[in-house]
Amino acid sequence: MEVAIFRRITVMKFTRAAVFFWVALLLCSHVVPPAAFAQDGSENCVESDEDRASINILADLPNGQLKPLAASYFLDRAGTISADRIAAQTFTFIPCEEQFDIARPPGALWLKFTARNPHADEKAWGISFMETVVDDVTLFHVRGGALVQIAQDGRTIPAAQSDNDRLQTAVSFRIEPGAEETFYARVSGTYAPAVTPVIGSVNLLSSWSSGFTAISAVMLGFCIIMILFSLILFRHIHPRFYQFYAAYLIGMFCMTFLYDGWPRVLFGSTISTQQWRPFIELASGLVMIANIQYCRILLTIDTDPRKRKQTIFHWLTGLGVVGTIWAMIDPLDWGTPVSILLIVNPFILLYVSGRKMLDGVKQAVPVFASLVALSLGLFSSLYFFKFPVAVTETSSAFDLIMMRPITLSYSSSTIVEAIFMMIAISIMINAMQRQRNAAVTEAIKLRDQIDMSDSQREQTEQIPVSKSGTLDALRASGLDNKLAPPSEQGFLDRATQSVIENVNQRGFGAGALASELGVTEKTLGRRLKKSQGLTPAAFIRSIRLSYARDLILLRQADTVAEIADASGFASVSHFAKLYRREFREAPSQALKSLKAVT
Repeated sequence: MEVAIFRRITVMKFTRAAVFFWVALLLCSHVVPPAAFAQDGSENCVESDEDRASINILADLPNGQLKPLAASYFLDRAGTISADRIAAQTFTFIPCEEQFDIARPPGALWLKFTARNPHADEKAWGISFMETVVDDVTLFHVRGGALVQIAQDGRTIPAAQSDNDRLQTAVSFRIEPGAEETFYARVSGTYAPAVTPVIGSVNLLSSWSSGFTAISAVMLGFCIIMILFSLILFRHIHPRFYQFYAAYLIGMFCMTFLYDGWPRVLFGSTISTQQWRPFIELASGLVMIANIQYCRILLTIDTDPRKRKQTIFHWLTGLGVVGTIWAMIDPLDWGTPVSILLIVNPFILLYVSGRKMLDGVKQAVPVFASLVALSLGLFSSLYFFKFPVAVTETSSAFDLIMMRPITLSYSSSTIVEAIFMMIAISIMINAMQRQRNAAVTEAIKLRDQIDMSDSQREQTEQIPVSKSGTLDALRASGLDNKLAPPSEQGFLDRATQSVIENVNQRGFGAGALASELGVTEKTLGRRLKKSQGLTPAAFIRSIRLSYARDLILLRQADTVAEIADASGFASVSHFAKLYRREFREAPSQALKSLKAVT
């Protein structure tokens, strides 16, 4: 008793501390600027002259083939300054600056940098961004005092005009041996409020893009597989037990598909991030609401309906619906509430699942584990979004991904969360199946006892009572010979229970039943024929029909197809025909009658 109380207190303290810590971090991240938490590297930035400090030397880097782009910047908030006028603008250079603020659409960020090639051969390098979502990146080269466009890439750039056909946005340039040249880059259209440009070899940028594409593809493939798996595995169960889980995965698929830019790669779409954003907010809202709903179902299914406390779920759902509609109207101004709800909700649900777990709800354990995984993923995503890791020189695509682990952490946490949630749904369904089978078994036993009692009473009433008593009368009438001996009755009970336990397996026949009972098919047929006057196939069919009848009477199903499938019948029409012949009414009529009475 004391151990249980201590465990309960420990879990509750943990969940409360996690929620409070997360809220504090969320508030802190919106109040304290990221620079306040960044490591101060200014002591390494000895160059203060703009012309010297913004030169990028295309030499063999000590630690790899990529480093932050040294550049000065100009913010065109209105997006009206053209390439022929940009050289006249005043650019700002900040030593050791890695991130540059970017204006909201239609604004743009201009970067000015110089590249020098000290090698004896021509070099091909590229410019990319740690943030993958960019609508338009146009690279200009200064030639004869004028700007000449040499490369372009982004979500809104047609494939024929793009310098790159991958998910990762990148533009490349070549520089002659010993040359030093100046470039301008115009950047517009991102989800993030700032961008982190890097300069690196074309091969490394290609490997980086391939790694990011692989992570995104795994995430999408996982969502598709789990959607199909859940629909196939749980199709026998009431739709509410999997429809919200499937909706959650569909929303996750759509959000990843749109956010990572797959429409452009697969279909050549040139829709901007601003145009896609309402749909992404809708997918985010669907993910959030579906997560709330299937947690509600999993955590309250075993509770007495009169004692279910679902107020918290109703409030969270209502806020999610309002926030989603609000964000879709104007994602740039009103998208923040959905982002906050999407992050806070798992921690509130984590607290609720912790209480349910301590109350003995079995499926609450994997629900709690799934929410822990999701919360950790969201925590790391928000943390690294607000406080990004400094970009260092590297030659590894994996290092680049880990410098911005948002995609990797969110994808991995979502996959782990979905697997644990699948386990929770399976535990709940298995428990309900056992309860259903137990209820049907008891109903069959009770019906058999009633039938036997009625039969015994009818035949007893026809026998005159003599002085020798009722037992002598039964013996004289031979009724005791018609009643099954205890050994045969036990055999019938075991046979009935075996069929019920495998009732939803369509391939369960005479051979499987004989194997379950430890007898041969011939012995099974002889004993069933003697005691019941039925062949094994007819006996199994009779149990299946009785099981279906009890599902209807016990209100364990809502449709004829669901009843037929749960009872092991492959054809709904064949099931309806057998049911009508056995019980003198169609299963659909029985369902309607029961609903009317209810």
